[in-house]
Amino acid sequence: MRSFQCGILALCLLSAPVVFPPAARGDVLKVTGFAVGSQTVSLVSPSPFVSRNIHAGVFNLNPPAGILAYCIDIFQTIGFGTLYSDYTTTSLATDAQITAARKGEIAQLFHGFYTTSLTGSTNTAAFQLALWEILFETGSTLNVDGGDLANRGVTYAKSPNTPAGVVLLADTWLGGLGSFSTDLGGFTTYRSPAHQDQISYRPVPEPPTWALVFAGLGTLGFMARRRRRS
Repeated sequence: MRSFQCGILALCLLSAPVVFPPAARGDVLKVTGFAVGSQTVSLVSPSPFVSRNIHAGVFNLNPPAGILAYCIDIFQTIGFGTLYSDYTTTSLATDAQITAARKGEIAQLFHGFYTTSLTGSTNTAAFQLALWEILFETGSTLNVDGGDLANRGVTYAKSPNTPAGVVLLADTWLGGLGSFSTDLGGFTTYRSPAHQDQISYRPVPEPPTWALVFAGLGTLGFMARRRRRS
């Protein structure tokens, strides 16, 4: 069984859209591997992660079947192929461990760049770094290369093991968060008292889509009634 620092990561994608956020419940979880590869990054803060190299990328989970997950916890560990039964599943909106401001930034990151993050190892590593920066930054500036040294929460060395392209992409995405929605629909967090916490996302259908569906059903019902009367 391969064990990884919590820095290893995870983000969850469910294959079918959902309308209502899931209620909190006990659940089982297993990480089966990286979905689109990973990149090695060098954490330089916070303690005890100084100069520690970890793998960053999106995880496959099964169970839950068909889910991708990004890490939201760098202080605990998780292993590949181990079935864990101590997780609590809830919506991001009701997750009390993340502030409202950070929830909005997480939503913006996913709405803007989640799909792109699943296209290769550089993108998935950049997305994970950006997500950690949002979650653990202690100041007002979001960047992953230590530029805001006075207020840094989690930052990543450009060398020796963090590819420059990963750092640049993560900072570019963080700089563009304001263009995207803060809607919290479709997000699920997985919390464990002893193992790495994770987050998943499956997009909620846009209201116009559902309006068309309901309008179509109404039309079918009207036509069926007319046929019965004729």
